[in-house]
Parts: sequence; structure tokens; C-alpha cells
Amino acid sequence: MFHTELFVGKLSASVVFYRCLLGKGCAVHDEKSALFKDDGGGALLLTDESVLDDNHYFTGMAESKKGKGVELVLPVPDVERVFNKINSIYPHSIESNITVRPWGKLDFRLVDPDGYYVRVTS
Repeated sequence: MFHTELFVGKLSASVVFYRCLLGKGCAVHDEKSALFKDDGGGALLLTDESVLDDNHYFTGMAESKKGKGVELVLPVPDVERVFNKINSIYPHSIESNITVRPWGKLDFRLVDPDGYYVRVTS
């Protein structure tokens, strides 16, 4: 099982965005990071990129598009409810509207405040 850590430019903006998207608060939160956990054992850690030292792999990428080639997938029980909530608060973040995919899943795609690409799916 993977756990995901995202290095973010402005932790407070990312925390608000993911609280809205996930529908829950952080399990742990301080000035440098915030941890979200789900009942299935998954975890999303948001870390302020200011913690990166000069030798860290991601240091030189701070100004580039984040997550290039990566799609974060978030399964939810009610895709339409999450879409409507995000659309009312972050309409500019939606990259694609709700669609039934050929493989039978209902989903939509959005981009978080740092440019990470997220698929919300049934």
C-alpha cells in the first residue's frame, strides 16, 4: 500500500483544499506538514517545500510543474457530491467534468493549488 507525500508551496492553501476535497480534517498538523488518514490505511502527507535542504532530489523542482506524469486517484462513495462541492468552492481547479469512463467508473479530474493532478472516482 502506498502512502503519498506532496511537497507544497503554501501549506495553508493546500490544507484547506484537501480538507474540502477529502471532507475531513487533518490527523496531525503543524507549521511544516499536515497528515490526512483514511479508514483503509491510506495517508496523504502535505509538507511545506521550505523543509527541503539543498541536497534533496526535489529542491531544483520547486518552481516546475509538480507531479509531472503522476495522477493521484481518490476513490469516493459519491463522486457527484464531491464534484458539486469542489465546483462551488474551486471551480477553476476542475480540469474535466464528471464522465462515465469506458471501464465503468464515474470520475472527474482537477488540479490542486500546486498543480498536482487528481482524479476523483467511484
